[in-house]
Amino acid sequence: WDVEEKAVRYIARMGDGSMRDALSLLDQCAAFYIGQKLTYDHVLEVLGAVDTEVFSRLLRKILDRDVHSVIEIVDELVMQGRELTQLVGDFTWYLRNLLLVKTSDNIEDVLDVSTENMMQLKEESDMIELDMLLRYIRVFSELSGQMKYATQKRVLLEVALIKLCVPAMETNQD
Repeated sequence: WDVEEKAVRYIARMGDGSMRDALSLLDQCAAFYIGQKLTYDHVLEVLGAVDTEVFSRLLRKILDRDVHSVIEIVDELVMQGRELTQLVGDFTWYLRNLLLVKTSDNIEDVLDVSTENMMQLKEESDMIELDMLLRYIRVFSELSGQMKYATQKRVLLEVALIKLCVPAMETNQD
């Protein structure tokens, strides 16, 4: 097998400490690209790290304070059967990546994103102020904790997103 080192590192991390899981993921990826070099972008494609497109759209609608479109995106994700707790965690990670891009030079090696997504993150990091980004991360970190035991996950997610669109909503009466 001809495999890019960055691809192997990503698969290892996705295996989360389990050699069997990592090998199974590697097999999965190799099956899609038989006879080709297994690149990092290929691995992202197979393992479904495709949310960046949705997260980018979501973020841009939040920055536009377009509550209607934000709720439509949530609806779309619910209709696709997305697990909302996982989604909240993944979006928080996306915001974290954005923070790293905004505050560090040459961060490419640390982030698991394709070249195309890296360009997108750089563009978005210029669109958002640091304090606003930190606020988004805080709101979503709190949401992550609440989601685990919530019965109305969708409502919690929508409220958090509206909070981001309408900063005046946030009070210290939590």
